[in-house]
Amino acid sequence: MRFNGMRVAVLTAGFAMCCGQAVLAQESSDTSAQDKTFLAKSSEGGMAEITLARLALKKSRNDDVKAFAQKMIDDHTRLMSDMKPFCEKMGVPPPAKLNQEHQMEQKRLMGLSGDKFVMEYIKAMVGDHHKDLGEFKAEEAATSNPDLKSTVSQGTQVIQQHTEMIDQMAQKNGISTPPVA
Repeated sequence: MRFNGMRVAVLTAGFAMCCGQAVLAQESSDTSAQDKTFLAKSSEGGMAEITLARLALKKSRNDDVKAFAQKMIDDHTRLMSDMKPFCEKMGVPPPAKLNQEHQMEQKRLMGLSGDKFVMEYIKAMVGDHHKDLGEFKAEEAATSNPDLKSTVSQGTQVIQQHTEMIDQMAQKNGISTPPVA
């Protein structure tokens, strides 16, 4: 009996190790370099949206711009929070600062005021959101991680809403917009 008990324990441990490796293999196959790149870019982009929105709240007197900026802060903070567990699990560190492109955009907008600021902020948001929407849709279609796909799908809906809002604001101010992807 003792031999059988040991054998059962060894087989159970072996099975658990095998299954654990299968789970790790599944998690590994659900994570791609593209997923990691997307998470890094979307985290940095979210931080940029929040930073520029805070600037818009300080510099603009336009009620539409202020409402949009507050929505950017609220929604992008939530999106970043939703993506954080994936970043942690996949080893994607949060951005320490804005990338060079967004730093230049921030500096450029800081030097503007009044209607010029409003127009340039709207143009920047139109460009960012059209680009972001394409990236979210591409990630949603490409990822094989079902949990990430679900979160990205929800994010895509939010970015779609932002894109429509900023396009309407742009058209209201005579700014042309590209077609929505």
